[in-house]
Amino acid sequence: MRKMRNRTYLIISLVISSILLPSFPAFYSNKVNISNLNFLKTSALTEINTTIIIDDFPGSSTNWTWAKDQGYCTGSGTLGDPYIIADLFFNTSTIFDNCLSIRNSLKYFIIRDCKFKGSYSYGGIQLFNTSFGSITNNMMYPSTGALVWLLNASYNVVYDNNASAGYYYGILIEGSSGYAKMNHVYDNLVINNYQVGIQLMSAGCILNRIEGNTVYNSDVGIQIGSSTKNNTIVGNRIGNNTIRGISVLSASESNNIYSNCFFNNTLHALDDGINNKWDDGSKGNYWDNYTGLDANNDGIGDIPYNITGIAGSQDNYPLMNCPAPSIPQGIPGYELYTFVLTCVFTMIGVVLFTRKKKQQKFN
Repeated sequence: MRKMRNRTYLIISLVISSILLPSFPAFYSNKVNISNLNFLKTSALTEINTTIIIDDFPGSSTNWTWAKDQGYCTGSGTLGDPYIIADLFFNTSTIFDNCLSIRNSLKYFIIRDCKFKGSYSYGGIQLFNTSFGSITNNMMYPSTGALVWLLNASYNVVYDNNASAGYYYGILIEGSSGYAKMNHVYDNLVINNYQVGIQLMSAGCILNRIEGNTVYNSDVGIQIGSSTKNNTIVGNRIGNNTIRGISVLSASESNNIYSNCFFNNTLHALDDGINNKWDDGSKGNYWDNYTGLDANNDGIGDIPYNITGIAGSQDNYPLMNCPAPSIPQGIPGYELYTFVLTCVFTMIGVVLFTRKKKQQKFN
């Protein structure tokens, strides 16, 4: 009995190791060809006039199987065959809830080519306690609270959406105790939102990557909330925001902000946080009001750019020209995450295999 149990553990460990290594980078690093972007389809969409909640918690009657039976999605929820929600118009502006909520899910899924018209105090799409989602090529109607609301959600990608004209936000990431981490928000159009274009809110937001977005004409373009840590803001176009281009609030720590282009904001940047970095050690950001010179013509300003705020931060390598749009390189931490898990399961397998060999030797 013990030999059979050890053999079972060994097989399970090796199978999990073989699955983990290829699946994470494949799903998160190769989602879209940046040179071939497209926006929402102009074909007719199926209209839905009620809120949809897909809850995959064990025992829930409205899980993914239910959603597929209702015709809301296709697919099977695997990496190779994700659930797909597509070509729908969620017209729920008079109902006080999110248009589409996905909760407690670890299945692979894609939401694409949909429109959302929701209440001013809720989101078009909310992911709660959910991972492995891909949200792309969607848009919201004016005065919806936000296009995307990630609440205690991790390991999701949000790219190539029109997250504009929101009542509060374009895209909101919110969480507690590190439960909103390693989300990748890139290449979205985020303009004319009433308050904040892209918001990272609360201490739960760690290791997220905000990359290559166009963030215009809000009160604040990007806001990094209090106590958020180790997020990366890179390669974004941030302009014409009426209060600030980017705000880093108190106790927000060790965030990395570089290769962004700031222009025509009332105030480009505020840093009231701790140990935030405004360059990567060789290049910083482009500031349209930078007055320093570049005597050696290396594209880097000769004197630092001072960031407003109690942190006393500086961009030590201000760029003399607006950099080319950032091409997503994957989410920081995924390679380490996958490597560690693979090593753990492999070590378990080796230990069990070695123990089995020793037992056979002495039997």
